[in-house]
Amino acid sequence: MSNYARIPFRVDRWPFFYGWFIVLMGTLGMLFSVPGQTMGVSVFTDHLIGELKVSRDQLSLAYMFGTIGSSLFLTLAGKWYDRYGVRLVMSGATIMLALALIVASFSPAIVLMGKGLTFMPLSYFAVVVMSLLFFLIRFSGQGVMTLASRNMIMKWFDHKRGMANALSSAFVSFSFSLAPLFLAWGINRFEWDGMWRWLAVLLLLFTVLVLVFFRDNPEICGLEPDGKITEPLAENEKPKPDRKQFTLQEARKTIAFWGVSIANMYNGFFITGLTFHIISIFKTVGMDESKALGIFLPATVISVVVSIVGNYISDFIKLKYLLLIMATGGILASVGLILLGNGWAYYVLIAGNGVVSGIYSVLTAVAFPRFFGRKHLGAISGLNMSMIVFGSAVAPLIFSLSKTQTGSYYHAGMFSLTVAVLIFLLATRVRNPQTH
Repeated sequence: MSNYARIPFRVDRWPFFYGWFIVLMGTLGMLFSVPGQTMGVSVFTDHLIGELKVSRDQLSLAYMFGTIGSSLFLTLAGKWYDRYGVRLVMSGATIMLALALIVASFSPAIVLMGKGLTFMPLSYFAVVVMSLLFFLIRFSGQGVMTLASRNMIMKWFDHKRGMANALSSAFVSFSFSLAPLFLAWGINRFEWDGMWRWLAVLLLLFTVLVLVFFRDNPEICGLEPDGKITEPLAENEKPKPDRKQFTLQEARKTIAFWGVSIANMYNGFFITGLTFHIISIFKTVGMDESKALGIFLPATVISVVVSIVGNYISDFIKLKYLLLIMATGGILASVGLILLGNGWAYYVLIAGNGVVSGIYSVLTAVAFPRFFGRKHLGAISGLNMSMIVFGSAVAPLIFSLSKTQTGSYYHAGMFSLTVAVLIFLLATRVRNPQTH
């Protein structure tokens, strides 16, 4: 047992398998990443536009620059995870997000300080300032905190990995859907800047929980994945071959890596593009705001149900079948967007959206440890997360260009449909690299 794993207590002496407590801690880690997620930032958007005196396009541009910038460093963050462990990386990311939120709460004053000190207009200077802040917020929140929390849970399980992820992802999905309401309540009570400062305080308090309760994997704690006890082999029984531990370079050479990663990136792209422009998309086809916002609850319910079922069966079936289901959901969602003016397409959009999100929560967690082992999971999932974040960064702009250049979101829907079909074709060729 690692001496570091004994601090501040030994988890192998707990009355139950510590992995189930890890599920709780990892789930909390993902929930505390909300200020860095799109739904967490979007609640503050109109307040920032008014206080910074910038246009919506300028703030969106800053968001895109910051998000793309963060995606470029997530593979490196995954390598830090493999080298330094979950406690150091997660606590560092949590503190970074807290400090970024505190600085962002003073962003109007920071921008005003640039008056007379910069050659550019204040609105341009505001874009530079917010790009840097969005980089820190997105990198630490959506990127590192999500990556570290999810990987930690997956490392504690093998045969029960799907069950563990089902419990975590169901709670995260419902909590994420309620997060904007909680943040809006906080803004009404404490103002937008005060709410960011309160969130920073909560994050700093959560850092203590990270340092006390987070653990990298069961082996360093004197335990086995799933809580199993290793039994001696029978006289004629052959030991099971060890799972190959792929490096990032080896994983990148497989169709399995690109099939799962491109599908996950598609989820980040489509969901972000749809969410960012949701009211405009529906107004374009003559549907009001209540109809637009009404898609989220039923889509979340479908997503949770699909996630629970998908996680359960993932322990028993080939993951390529889940990948095919996800691609089918993407096709349905894209068709729903393209034909949204028709009444039935509204329900197709909801169903497809729910299926994509539900299967995404399965594949992004269970696929990489099953395909490539756990030793280099941080680096491999870091590149995957980088692709997801990049997809979410460019989506608002691509959807916006479709609207401004053609007057509708038809071409954005066609682009999404084309990618979904290509993912379906790629999924048919995915094989588990451990069996070859």
